[in-house]
Amino acid sequence: MPTIGNTIARLRKSLNMSQRDFKKIKQSTIANIESHNRLPRLDTFLDLVSELNINLDEFMFIMNGYAYDERTTIFKEIRAMRHSLYAKENEWLKDKLEKYVRENPDDIFIKDLKTIFDVLLKISKSNTYEIDSPESFDIYDRIEDCKIWTYEQIYTMSKLFYIFPEERAIDIIRRIIREFEKYALYENIQGTKIAFLLNAGKYLIGKGWIDEAEPLLIEARNLSFAKDNLVTMSNANVDLASILYTRGEVKKANEMIISAVTILEESNKHILAEDIKNGWNLFLMNIVLDDLNFKKNKSGTKI
Repeated sequence: MPTIGNTIARLRKSLNMSQRDFKKIKQSTIANIESHNRLPRLDTFLDLVSELNINLDEFMFIMNGYAYDERTTIFKEIRAMRHSLYAKENEWLKDKLEKYVRENPDDIFIKDLKTIFDVLLKISKSNTYEIDSPESFDIYDRIEDCKIWTYEQIYTMSKLFYIFPEERAIDIIRRIIREFEKYALYENIQGTKIAFLLNAGKYLIGKGWIDEAEPLLIEARNLSFAKDNLVTMSNANVDLASILYTRGEVKKANEMIISAVTILEESNKHILAEDIKNGWNLFLMNIVLDDLNFKKNKSGTKI
């Protein structure tokens, strides 16, 4: 595998630069780095990358043979699973996580990703968020005390909040929202944020916190529209429609569902459109059943 020194030499030569052409770094320093006699200090390395007219992420990509390193690849593969249902179809990733953790026992984030994957598997297999995961509580205790959360910590908490007791989960949601604000300009943050907003909105609706859920879902819809992501935009509209229906705005709710289905069908996303229709019909059926049970209980009729 190419080293930092190899990559610097390769990029330097591609720019027709000599070792003396660097403005901030001595020729002898460049020579020692390229010949593997020393590793650059962080500030020196950043200056080198800057003078090679490349960003740090791309430098590492090139050094790794025009590919992402294993750690980054694993993170991308986990992020690609938008729903817990997909975990069951990707159990091969569990083996990959376990192998990486065995070889890199000090990588806390990948250990956390393994816990996330295990949680998703349990949710998928049991079809409930009421699962047992002591490792998740250990993660919560560790990250909660950090005054500053990194993006990796935000991601971790955004994937685990829904298995905690309600009061704790809602505290985490509020903290994650604040932490996301700090990363508003961070590269590729919007996809992670949209997924969190949708999950948090759905969770809050389920717990009866409709007023807190609504602004999160509206933001998810707006961000999805800006990214031209019809799928997440439609999912946000479905949950917003359920809020409208609950408030008695039945006509508006049904119109929103029809609009979401139409947009997906016109975009040839027929399976997703059918899922929304089936999900909405199930939602309406549960409303009717809940109302029927309430009336029977109120009248004293045995169910």
